[in-house]
Amino acid sequence: MGSGRFLLWQKLANRAEFWARELSLHNIHFMFANATISFKELVSAYPGPLMLVSILCPDPHFKKRHHKRRVVQKPLVDSIVNNLMPGGQVFIESDVLEVAVNMRDLFDEESDLIQHIDGSMECDEEGWLINNPMGIRTEREIHAEFEGAKIYRSLYQKLLL
Repeated sequence: MGSGRFLLWQKLANRAEFWARELSLHNIHFMFANATISFKELVSAYPGPLMLVSILCPDPHFKKRHHKRRVVQKPLVDSIVNNLMPGGQVFIESDVLEVAVNMRDLFDEESDLIQHIDGSMECDEEGWLINNPMGIRTEREIHAEFEGAKIYRSLYQKLLL
């Protein structure tokens, strides 16, 4: 028997989809899916170019034996980079340094196809973006910063080949 988290996330996606329809927002869609497994399939069915992928504060799965459950893994990064349009962006952030470094390392491995575009924005001494370049902070960001935690952010852009 599961924890019920699946049902909770499914209900949240359904509720958000309902609100989008109620507000006549036809350019937005919500669904519950496991990105690690379903990303490639979802993107192949997407009717337009993939221009932005945001990975915001994924579950850190602190226990070593649970690291395999982390969202950002090599197959997902490969799928993102291969499906992202030239000029498209990937924004990653976490309030857990270990998770942020892991995500950054995985995207840095793809430096022949994707590069940091943090240089034109204010960064700390370790190269993390100080502000959210999307202009809208998530509830997690607001809560973590209120509690005194640091948010580790990085922004990438797919090269024009």
